Amino acid sequence: MFSINIYNVSIGFFLLYLGVYVFKMPPGANRAQKYFFWLCFALSLWMFGLGFRSLLPLEIRGIVLNWILIPVLFLPSLLDAVISSIKGDKLRFTRTRFFLNFLFLPYLLFVTSIGSAVKIQDHIQFSYLPTFNYHLIILYCGIYISISCVSIVRIMIRERGDKRVRAFLLLSGTLIALIVSVLCVYVFPLLGFFYASRTAFGLLPFSILWAVAILHYDAFEIRERILDGKELPFLNRISSLLVLGLFRILDPSEYSMRLLISKANVVLGVVSKNHELAMRTDLETLERAEMVAGVYYDRLK
Repeated sequence: MFSINIYNVSIGFFLLYLGVYVFKMPPGANRAQKYFFWLCFALSLWMFGLGFRSLLPLEIRGIVLNWILIPVLFLPSLLDAVISSIKGDKLRFTRTRFFLNFLFLPYLLFVTSIGSAVKIQDHIQFSYLPTFNYHLIILYCGIYISISCVSIVRIMIRERGDKRVRAFLLLSGTLIALIVSVLCVYVFPLLGFFYASRTAFGLLPFSILWAVAILHYDAFEIRERILDGKELPFLNRISSLLVLGLFRILDPSEYSMRLLISKANVVLGVVSKNHELAMRTDLETLERAEMVAGVYYDRLK
């Protein structure tokens, strides 16, 4: 039956939208935002491939099933690039990265382009027989993503405050996507169950958590802007309480210090405003207090 897998296509469009959204949002199109856009673009191509493959003529489904894997091959390096950008490091090609990108990746791109990664068995159900090259693809992605996870864990151990929270979000999203993807594209097919399209449900939380991690550059600065009623990206507003809660759990001492500074700034503002009114007006103490309370109404909640 020729049909569209609606949830793959829907999540593909969502990923594409999210990539553009993050790219255009403040603090400005930095390297992390650019790499995240390309990451979402590659993921959306994968989802579109899975979503529209049932529309293809039966005679070309075998080769197209291989071509759908091509965007997947670029995901590990893009993940690594986003993480390096958030760390503030330039992407350096270690021996392992050099081997993976310049020796392993070209070979995998070649075998997928000629249709030697998977051999299709059922052109209707898209069941397939994994080949040696398919196992290499899983190994390549697994090793590369594991390197990225180690980098994220190092950030959580070495850094404080916002960077630790962002690393936790990155790690959570990566593990969710990795577990779901490995089950759907590797473990289940070996058992005779072909659920590759279900990977979409792991990519959805992954993309949202990564978008929050990229845009939530400073939890308390965003909190201050929300309290001041300033315009902020929608994703920052709805995730602010979650990020602050994680901040409090993951780094309680830094959280307490930043919260104290925030409250001290409010007190300083109240005192300064009261002094200004006292010097410039003849208002009574209670009247001045009411005016100051009106100015700092949101801050005094």
